[in-house]
Amino acid sequence: MSKSLRYLFFGLLLLVAAAVMVFWFWLTATPQVRTFPTPPLSLWTPQGVRETGPPASAVLPAPDAFHTMHVNTVNSDEIWSAIAPTFEADWVAETGFYIAEGPTFDNAGNLYFSPSWSPEDVSLVALDRVTGKRRWTIPGKGAGAGAPLVLNDPAHPGQQLIYHSTYTTAMALRPDGSTVWSVPTGLKLPPVVPGQRSQTHMWGMNYMPNADALVAVSMDGWVTLFDRKTGSPLLTQAFQLPGAPAARIEARIPKFLARLANREMAAAFGNTDDGLGLFDTILDVIYGNGVNVANYYAVDPSDDSIVIAATAPDAQDGKTDGVSDNGALYRLRLQTAASGHGSLQIANQFYFSGGTGSTPTLSANGRYVVVSDDNGNVITLDRQFKELWRLNIGDQVAASVAVAADGDEMFAVTKSDIFKLHNAGTSGRIVWRAQLDAYPGFSNFNALTPTIVANGVVVSVGAGRQLGRSQIGTQFGMGLLDRQTGQLRWFAQGREESIAVTSIGPDGAIYVAHSPVRRAVARGVMGDKIAPLIGGIQRYRPTRFDLLARDASCAAARLAQRWQATGLEHAASRRDDEAQIHMLLKQAREATSRALERGEISIPLHAAQANLFVKALASGPFAATHQQATQSLCQAAQ
Repeated sequence: MSKSLRYLFFGLLLLVAAAVMVFWFWLTATPQVRTFPTPPLSLWTPQGVRETGPPASAVLPAPDAFHTMHVNTVNSDEIWSAIAPTFEADWVAETGFYIAEGPTFDNAGNLYFSPSWSPEDVSLVALDRVTGKRRWTIPGKGAGAGAPLVLNDPAHPGQQLIYHSTYTTAMALRPDGSTVWSVPTGLKLPPVVPGQRSQTHMWGMNYMPNADALVAVSMDGWVTLFDRKTGSPLLTQAFQLPGAPAARIEARIPKFLARLANREMAAAFGNTDDGLGLFDTILDVIYGNGVNVANYYAVDPSDDSIVIAATAPDAQDGKTDGVSDNGALYRLRLQTAASGHGSLQIANQFYFSGGTGSTPTLSANGRYVVVSDDNGNVITLDRQFKELWRLNIGDQVAASVAVAADGDEMFAVTKSDIFKLHNAGTSGRIVWRAQLDAYPGFSNFNALTPTIVANGVVVSVGAGRQLGRSQIGTQFGMGLLDRQTGQLRWFAQGREESIAVTSIGPDGAIYVAHSPVRRAVARGVMGDKIAPLIGGIQRYRPTRFDLLARDASCAAARLAQRWQATGLEHAASRRDDEAQIHMLLKQAREATSRALERGEISIPLHAAQANLFVKALASGPFAATHQQATQSLCQAAQ
C-alpha cells in the first residue's frame, strides 16, 4: 500500500472513530428537565350533563383514589379529587420488587401491591403511607397475583377490607394483615417446566355490586366468583373463556438488545423460575404472546355483567392451529340456580383483527364500552357490542383508554403520544395531542397510562433518543397536563420507569410502581452511563398546599356552576356533581390547613376561608347558598 493510501486509510479510520465518539456522546447525553413556572389555574370547565353511575354504595369506596387497578369497577382511570399542581419526587420503597400493576389504597392512604416478580416469596405487600415502610406481607409468589381490591366493610362502618387472589387462593384481609376468610379458587397450578412460560397470573379482583360478589380472572382465561362476605364459591365450577392462546408476534427489538435487557433485569430482580428472561416475559404480556387474557377487566355496575378483553376462539381466524390471530370482547352474565350456585354465560361477543393492548373501559353507566386493537384503533361499542365508531390514532394504543364522566372526553395513549378524544356518539375525533416538552433537546414520549383528576390529566413522560422507530429512554418522571390545551402544567423527574398505572392516593400525591422496560434496553446498551434498574414504589409529594386548595376549590366552583345549570330531570347527574363538590371542598379545607402550617397563607386569609368552608359544607340539600360560598372560596384561594 502506498504512503498516500495509508494516510487516506488512517484518515478514514479517524473520521469513523470521531463519528462513533460523537454518536456515543449524543446517545448517552443526560436529559435535563426544563424549569416550570408556578402553574396558573386551568381554564378547563365541565361541559354538558354529567355521565352518571349507580347511586352511592355501602361497599364501593368513593372515587378519591385507586381502590382497584383502574380506580373503579368500570376502569375509568378517573378520580374525583384534585392532585397537588406542584409536586416533587419523594420516598422510594421496596426496590427489589418488579411491579407491573398497582398500587391500590385504603381510606387511610396505606398502599397495597402485588409484585410481578421478585426473588422473595410474597404475593401481597402493605406499605405505610407516610414513610413507605413495609407493614406486612402475604406469601405465595408462585401462584401469581394481581393488583388488590379495596372495598368498604358494611358490617363495620368506617372500616375496609382488602381482597386478593392468587391462582389457587382467594382471600379477604383486614388492613392490619389479619385474615377474614381464605378459600381455594378451584384452579390447580401446573408444574413449572423449564423453558415454558407460565400463564397462571391472576388479574386483580373486581366487584359485582348487585350480587355482592367478587370476580377473579386468570391470564389463561379462567373466571371464578366468590361471595364477598364469606368467600363461598358462587359457580358450580370455574368458567373458561373460549379463546385460544394468542399467536406469537416476532420480537419487535433485535435479539441482541433483548439479551442485554434480560441481563440487566436479572441483575436487578434475579432470574425467573422458568429460566426465561424477565424482559422477554414482560414483552410477551405487553404484546399478548401466547396469552388468553393480557389485561384487567371490567364489571358493569348496572347489571353485574363482566366485560373481558381476550382472544377469539381458535377457528374464528379461519384456521384451526391451536392459536388465535384475533382479539375478542366478551360480556358474561351470572345465571343463578336454585341451589345458590350458578354458571356464567356469554351474553355478547365482539371479534376484531389482531389482539388488544388495553383493558376494556365502560362509561359510568355502562351504556358504551371502549377497547383498542393492535392496529391503532380506538373502538367504541354499545351495550350489545354493536360498533358505534372507531378512530385510528396512528399507532397501537398502549394502555386502557381513560373515560371521563364529563364532556364525552376520552384520553388514549400510544408508546409516544397522548391524545384527548371526543365521543360524539356515532363518531370520534382527536381534540389535541399533548405537548410533551419536559426535556428540551431530546425525544420526549408518553411513558404510562393517563389518569383524569379534577384539575387535569396526570401522565408520565420519558426522554432519551429516537433511533428510527425505537426509543432509547433514560429519564422518566410525572407531569400534570392541562385538560383544556394538552400542555404540561408541571413536571417532576423520578427515579425509574413504570408500565403499571398512574396511581393517585387519597392524599393528592402520585404513586408509581417501578417496572422498567425501555430503561432495561438503555442500561444494556449504555451500562453505567445511566443508573441501575430498580423496582418498588415511588411517591411524588405535594409541594404547595395553597395551590392544591386553589385547584380543588375552583374545580368545585365550576362543578357548582354546572349543577345550577343542569335541569331537575337529570337528578342523578346533579347527585354526582354534589358528591364530587363535597369531596373537593373537604380536600380544599384540609389543604388550606396544611398551607397555614407551612406558612403558605396568612392567618387572616385562613380564617376567612374557614368561614366560607362552613357555609359551603353546611348540612342539608345542596342549594344556591352553598354554590355561592363555593364560588367565593375559589376567588379567595386565587
